[in-house]
Amino acid sequence: MAATIKDIAKELGITHSTVSRALNGKLGVSTELRHKIQETADRLGYTPNAIARGLVTRQSMTIAFIVPDFSNPFFVEIAHAVNSTASARGFTTILCDNQWNHEEELKQIKLMAEKRVDGIIIKSFGEDDSYLVDLGIPVVKLNPATSPGISSIDVDNVLGAYLATEHLIQCGYQHIAFIGSHTDPQTFAGRFKGYAKALARHLRAVDDRLICQGEYTHESGSRCYEELLATGVPFDAALCENDMIALGVYDRAIRDQRKIPEDFGLIGFDDMFFAGLPMTQLTTMAQPKQKIGVKAANLLLDLITNPEKTKHRNIIYKPELIIRSTTRPI
Repeated sequence: MAATIKDIAKELGITHSTVSRALNGKLGVSTELRHKIQETADRLGYTPNAIARGLVTRQSMTIAFIVPDFSNPFFVEIAHAVNSTASARGFTTILCDNQWNHEEELKQIKLMAEKRVDGIIIKSFGEDDSYLVDLGIPVVKLNPATSPGISSIDVDNVLGAYLATEHLIQCGYQHIAFIGSHTDPQTFAGRFKGYAKALARHLRAVDDRLICQGEYTHESGSRCYEELLATGVPFDAALCENDMIALGVYDRAIRDQRKIPEDFGLIGFDDMFFAGLPMTQLTTMAQPKQKIGVKAANLLLDLITNPEKTKHRNIIYKPELIIRSTTRPI
């Protein structure tokens, strides 16, 4: 049988309420006695009863982290930060992957609501997020929020793509393609806007024949490169919406016997772990993934545990250009 609060109280000769206050971080217990209670609880193998505690606090002490694709290292890195931050504050994280399927996302949200999670961190679909407001629990989006009552964290996608395109132009590339994904309309719109803005600043027009959309995958990057080649329109550089796409473009360009960065320049987005490997050395726009995960978790947990004093926030981080070996020296 697992030890209970009564066992700890009996062992130390104190009241049940004193043990309960100490184990739940409440006031009214001296530091010395609190340590003694915790040591006794550890020695006896005491484990808090989450169900019983939930009946008292009206909290399940769980949050959901819902993203489109855990095969994407970008979401994995954020998930690690969310989980470790939540765990340190006594919460359990349930991870959900919907494979860029909005219907599956809605099913997962419904299931999490039925499980009485206390809040949700989500990379959602499209701009309309009113369906998240209706949940009646705190939500933090990893893309811009359009409804009041929802917090969000993202990077400045317009600025990131602008700086990336500006760098390619400064490196001397003349015909710059943009390769993105149709699965994430908000992110595509922001990064395409930055790309077009940089071209316009240098009196260059957007050539629709040099725009390709697929998925956030290596295979999609390779396929888009081939589609751009098939147009017959010359291009000597590409800005890719994420590093997975860029890796596919990189591999296909090498098979095409193009020298990188002399003949062909390439920039990704996200700064995933493989971007800095010796065989890749991909120039990219870095997102502060660890910071995003920690901030998202802490903001959500503050909204859950202290809603009266916590305001909804819309946080935008600046991406950072990481120059490596897939672009020429300026």
